[in-house]
Amino acid sequence: MTFLQPFILFALPLIGLPILIHLVNQNRHRTVQWGATMFLIRARRMARGMARLRYWLIMLARMLAVAGLVFAISRPMAGGWLGLTAGGAPETTLILLDRSVSMEAHQGQTRLSRRTTALKKLSDLLANTGPNTQIVLFDSATEDHRLIASPEDLPDVPQTGPSDTAADIPGMLQRAAEYITTNETRRTDIWICSDLEKPDWDSAGGRWETIRRQLSQRDGVRVYLLAYPDQPDDNLSISVSGVHRRETQEGAELLMDIRVTRSGPAERPIDVPLNLVLDGARSTLTVSVSGAEFVRNGHAIAIDREATSGWGRIELPDDANTSDNVYRFTYAEAPIQRTVVVSESPATGEYLRLAAATPSDRSQMAEAVLVNPDQLDSIDWRQTAFVIWQAPIPEGAVARQLKSFIANGRSLLILPSQSPSGNTLFNCGWQEWQTAETLKKVGRWRTQTDLLANSRSGTPLPLGELDFFRHCELNFERASVLASLDGGEPLLVRTWSNAGAAWFFASSPGQDDSTLIDNGIVFYVLIQRALARGTAALGNARQIDCGTRDLATVGDWTPLDKPSRQVAASARTTSAGLYSDGDVRYALNRPLTEDTTVLADPELVDSLFEGIDFTRLDDSAGSTSALANEVWRLFLTVMIVALMAEALLSLPERRTQPTETAATAGLAASMTVKTETTTTNAS
Repeated sequence: MTFLQPFILFALPLIGLPILIHLVNQNRHRTVQWGATMFLIRARRMARGMARLRYWLIMLARMLAVAGLVFAISRPMAGGWLGLTAGGAPETTLILLDRSVSMEAHQGQTRLSRRTTALKKLSDLLANTGPNTQIVLFDSATEDHRLIASPEDLPDVPQTGPSDTAADIPGMLQRAAEYITTNETRRTDIWICSDLEKPDWDSAGGRWETIRRQLSQRDGVRVYLLAYPDQPDDNLSISVSGVHRRETQEGAELLMDIRVTRSGPAERPIDVPLNLVLDGARSTLTVSVSGAEFVRNGHAIAIDREATSGWGRIELPDDANTSDNVYRFTYAEAPIQRTVVVSESPATGEYLRLAAATPSDRSQMAEAVLVNPDQLDSIDWRQTAFVIWQAPIPEGAVARQLKSFIANGRSLLILPSQSPSGNTLFNCGWQEWQTAETLKKVGRWRTQTDLLANSRSGTPLPLGELDFFRHCELNFERASVLASLDGGEPLLVRTWSNAGAAWFFASSPGQDDSTLIDNGIVFYVLIQRALARGTAALGNARQIDCGTRDLATVGDWTPLDKPSRQVAASARTTSAGLYSDGDVRYALNRPLTEDTTVLADPELVDSLFEGIDFTRLDDSAGSTSALANEVWRLFLTVMIVALMAEALLSLPERRTQPTETAATAGLAASMTVKTETTTTNAS
């Protein structure tokens, strides 16, 4: 509990005022008793005990009345959760706001999203409990922080608006911990607003241990999680992948894979109209969604042979979250999928080259070359989409070249060499090879996104059929574990650098290391997916996730459709749209991880903050209940009840004394002498 006028609490000693009045009044008279009347007083002892109890109850009621008045005037605040406002207002409040697509979901007729609900409640709370508190906002879209002048301004700041990005909760917490350490803040509250989407929390990542250590070492830091785990029952999301143009005998056509994901119960099929906009022309396609998702692979749309490039989008009707109802795409003549395999082992390198040179789509052209580490000068980095590196991790100029390669949106897969050098790249490096006493199996892997995700039909990849005889220990920081062995050792991790991605795989397809060649489906799919991601950065049609760091020049691009022209230039990096830059066309979309309905386990989330003063508050979109309310009315009620009780207890008692005659009563009264100034001795 906290108080809006805490200085009033200095009046709490007034609670002792009834006791002080009693003591003063008691000393006004002294009672002198006659020895001859002691037997009469003994006869009245039982009546005196009840009178004393009533007297103390009257005293207690008067003290409660004074205390209730003092507390009511000090304007106490209390939350719906125990300890929410305990300890008074903090010196600094850090707000970590999840602005991801899933936070725009709403329920009921209020149409208030999770993000809007959270902002309103925090704004009201801080306006009442912390008018002098410094407020710092960390938002998930810009990965930056800014000071908020007033709590009332919080919902209107541009950095708290909706975005088409994903969220990185541990990343925001790391920046918050660095802010606390750098600015030496004292009493600090951290508020996290999140919908607990599992990909946003990366609970298996290696950053949480550092976060716990940093926050637990700071005195006065409290963490509150304002969570919105409720899932809308009627939400659909749409996505498009594999868009490419190909020539036909009749002309040309555009091929794409369409996926509609359905949240909530899927007890009956529903017909969903899809609005297709292709180069400004509209058409409608109605599909039947009978389960959790609808997938149509290879959907063909006839286009003119002269249409070698263009843009489009697919739209869903309005539902519980309109932010995932549109997906944009561009198309152009397909570029060649070029892969370079750098390997110190010709046999293993040939396996890798064959997997990259065999495209999964016959309409695609693929090339793959095998070079040894001494032939790097022959690589045409500008035309290469994917590099597979099985050699000691380089340093110097070659390392800088690989970093630049990734920064341009390409893909890099690093496998351990036979003799690890101890170097690191992207804060990752190999240690020593470990030979298993028994065959190692894949213990867990991510099935929702990235290289090992389920197939388009929802079928998991057969990773459980793989055996690993050896694996190389991996040392990494700030990387996501995509797969691990049954002993917990990381098998595949991903690290980012600007637009591209680099993956570290802790074994190899060599026959002495694993059965990746015998059960070649997994490794082939892994290679092809990494290649497709790198190829997306080539050619004149490119797909980019909103929030990618290399969109610094997007403000100079030309919008291709009306919705994109309505986006402010400063918000283009975090908002979906269609743009062109010369001959290159870009489609900016939400990350597909935002379409998942898998939530992080609440108990697991609580364990991530072990050793930290942590409170989780579960809320729902559109909820009107406040985080904290003034409760002065309660204390006024206590005061009124106490005064009424005091009045009732003070009523004169009607006494009936049948055994005591009037004469005896008069004799007892006359034999008790009260005096103010003198003392009379009994003889």
